[in-house]
Amino acid sequence: MLPSALLFIGSILFMGAGIFCIAEPAESLLAVGYYIGFVLVLGGVCQILRYIKTDSGSRSLWHLLMAVLDTAFGLWMMMSLAFAVVAFMLPLLFALYILIRGIFMILLRSKKKEAVRSPGLYMAAALVQILLGLALVFRPDAAGLLFMYLAGAALIWTGISTFLTWRKQTGIDE
Repeated sequence: MLPSALLFIGSILFMGAGIFCIAEPAESLLAVGYYIGFVLVLGGVCQILRYIKTDSGSRSLWHLLMAVLDTAFGLWMMMSLAFAVVAFMLPLLFALYILIRGIFMILLRSKKKEAVRSPGLYMAAALVQILLGLALVFRPDAAGLLFMYLAGAALIWTGISTFLTWRKQTGIDE
């Protein structure tokens, strides 16, 4: 019963957060910044641990640099008092992050071409990151609204899919 109730509550919370992001993009930008910072730190630490556990022959300095970039950017977003003041710069900072990460991906692919499972797809993802980063650098004002609208839509979609999972789990549709 409890997991079912948590699914229902979670679906409502996701949809509510999504609606808030769309209705109040400026206010939700700050909250999303802290959340993204947390996710980046968590992901960066996991990448650093994976780097440490990988044998030295398979390691790449570019993997470590991406992990350090993720961790440093995430920590800055979570801990900096300046971040609260410059929250509206998040789209520009995010654009620079995407741009630098895409460049690192291209450099990693050129160094470890045989280790990349799908080199064509990997290169396409890197190029998309670079192009998106450049586009967002040149239009951070529009990027901020777009960023929050897309985050809101993603949260609403997650809420709907969680709600449908809850319905299926409780047998309402049967």
